[in-house]
Amino acid sequence: MTVIAKPAAPRESRPAAGPPAVDVRGLTKRYGRGTVVDNLSITVPAGVVAGFVGPNGAGKTTTLRMLLGLVRPSAGEGAVLGEPLRHPAKYLPRVGALIEGPALYPTLSGRRNLTSLAVLAGQDPASADGILERVGLAGRGDDAFRTYSLGMKQRLAIGAALLSDPELLVLDEPTNGLDPAGIRQMRDLVRSLADAPGRDGARARARARTVLVSSHLLAEVEQICDWIIVLDRGRLAYQGPTEGFMTSATSRVALRPEDPAALGMLADLVAGLGLPGDRIGDRLLVELDRTARVSGAVTAAAETTAAAAAIAGVSRAAHARGITLVEISWQRASLEERYQGLVEGQPADPARSATATTATAATATAMASRVGGLR
Repeated sequence: MTVIAKPAAPRESRPAAGPPAVDVRGLTKRYGRGTVVDNLSITVPAGVVAGFVGPNGAGKTTTLRMLLGLVRPSAGEGAVLGEPLRHPAKYLPRVGALIEGPALYPTLSGRRNLTSLAVLAGQDPASADGILERVGLAGRGDDAFRTYSLGMKQRLAIGAALLSDPELLVLDEPTNGLDPAGIRQMRDLVRSLADAPGRDGARARARARTVLVSSHLLAEVEQICDWIIVLDRGRLAYQGPTEGFMTSATSRVALRPEDPAALGMLADLVAGLGLPGDRIGDRLLVELDRTARVSGAVTAAAETTAAAAAIAGVSRAAHARGITLVEISWQRASLEERYQGLVEGQPADPARSATATTATAATATAMASRVGGLR
């Protein structure tokens, strides 16, 4: 489904810093006795590429459909592009979306699909050529949609969502079913879309576009997203900058003493401090996950600060024992490892929504103010 809104009234350009593109609280969707989305509160800063991650059935698509006014929430409130969630008609003219796959006319060419949709939505049909170039289909614009590969169909559908030059672009699993080459092309396209050029390829406004993309391909999310939201069984497991998510995942530190013979003494010292560690070659790999967390709502910054404090304590203790450390290196965990640690093997607990690993609203605002430096 491709969502194309009719044009809104002319608006002034404005920088990315400012109110979040999406800011909702307590979003809930029930079907009968089942709860698909449970008390979800999320913030997406303006101008970021935000990854919406979760296993199948986590509630990602349902959440996106609620944000787009396609499904009525059972509970919750908030705003999209500064307009009330309960009045989607006020913000949808500034939103483009691709939900649950492309749905275009199979016998029409790519160009004719775009021009027809532009006319129906009150947009300029002359923008079709610029959009075809933008999504990498300039050379196939006259070919019938049915002759396109799946990746090409996905890109044309995204092009259709760009007809209104939206401030917020919502993409639901755009890489689903694509081969590695198609995934790479889609990744590059999604990242470029946040720069918000106009229909003719020139920048239309000073601020960046916000892109909200759901995916289960964690490596792709890590490469293209500035902000990440993790859902688990309809509840929030984490939200915040991708950098912070990965930093908090970097909870293993390798320590190497100058004298290899001191490795055993170092291991005993670390164990005495209550930190789990494993000897690997001439290094001691120290795990911080289970010890360097603070209670309640855990921010990425708090995790990182606690981890650094723990390692500083190890370093001081080693120095006091006469052990010289010649290496203290963070071992970067993958996004997949971090994700699995959040959502796998954990019992469904209603209290989790209140103690989810989350960045504060202040973090979101700060993220928006520095988004220009992330490009």
